[in-house]
Amino acid sequence: MEMKNILSLGERLKALIEKAEAEAKGIVSEAQKESETSIAEATTEAESKRLNAQRRTGLDEYLAESEAEAAKEAKKVTKDYENRAEGIKNTSDDKIKEAVDYVLKEVLPQ
Repeated sequence: MEMKNILSLGERLKALIEKAEAEAKGIVSEAQKESETSIAEATTEAESKRLNAQRRTGLDEYLAESEAEAAKEAKKVTKDYENRAEGIKNTSDDKIKEAVDYVLKEVLPQ
């Protein structure tokens, strides 16, 4: 009877070991899935941050170029307005001089 008990215990131990191995494999498999998911999420987040950083850099460069272009255009427009203002001022002076000459010719005898 002792032999039966030993064999029975051996079979039970073997079954328990197999069950423990199966559970361990399940736990390892689950841990691998979780780690793969975590790695995938971290990779996605890192890629997103990298792309945002690139966009930000590109945006900063674009803004700097746009600001330089706007400053150049503003200088050009300012110069054009100064020239037009000077022209208007000169025209006004010329018209006043013409008016004064006309009045003097009309009023003063020759």
